[in-house]
Amino acid sequence: MFRKSVAVLVCAALAMSGCASAAGPRIAQTPSAPLQDKSVLADYVQRLPAGSRVRVERIDGTSLKGTLMKATAESVIVQKNTRVPEAPVEIRLEQINRITLDTGSAAGKTIGIGVAAGVAATFGVLLILAAIFSD
Repeated sequence: MFRKSVAVLVCAALAMSGCASAAGPRIAQTPSAPLQDKSVLADYVQRLPAGSRVRVERIDGTSLKGTLMKATAESVIVQKNTRVPEAPVEIRLEQINRITLDTGSAAGKTIGIGVAAGVAATFGVLLILAAIFSD
């Protein structure tokens, strides 16, 4: 009887824990210090090919995702990723904290991972229940 109640308790803990919930970041987000050497940033930006999907983080803390259209030693021109088309935005390098290539996350991939985790958890619970009641 003790084994059955422990197994049911473990199954309930697994089902109710919500350990994979998307409640937000687990680490405190702190603003990073501004980049001091703008020549390094200018060199990096000029090496990025036009048409790259980028994420531009500004010194004021805002960020922008879009397509890099043009990069010069003084500024970058980015076409924002929006539902309604907007004019390209020119951002001076002095206003930029960091530019990274935006690989993004496909929605299909995220859904697939969630479905696989749910199926695995369901089979795990069913195997534990089968082990309990097979005695």
